[in-house]
Amino acid sequence: MTNVIDGFTFDVPPAESQIVELAQYHRKQLDEAIYHQEIHLGDYCLAQRKRVYDYTKDLNPTQKAGFYRIYDGELRRLADDDDLHPAHAESGVGVFAVSIVLIIIAVILYFAFLRAVI
Repeated sequence: MTNVIDGFTFDVPPAESQIVELAQYHRKQLDEAIYHQEIHLGDYCLAQRKRVYDYTKDLNPTQKAGFYRIYDGELRRLADDDDLHPAHAESGVGVFAVSIVLIIIAVILYFAFLRAVI
């Protein structure tokens, strides 16, 4: 069983501090990769996850669940919240946009066809 992921050596079972350091390192790598156009972020993230998976496949189910709970929790903690575009603010945009488009179409039809007939 390999105990090294991206240069980090892990104990068996892995310590929480080691997992947190790995998650922080992966987040830092992703932040840097955003500015490189030659890197496809989807492939990059999958490669990171593959290396983590290769390590965790040899852990027992309890250790594996604990590893992912800590790793994913740290990545979520480090995730940037977009204060300018919160998720809840977009819930009514679809209905509003459709209503505006329908009103514009009705006005165009009125001035193009119905006004000429009357």
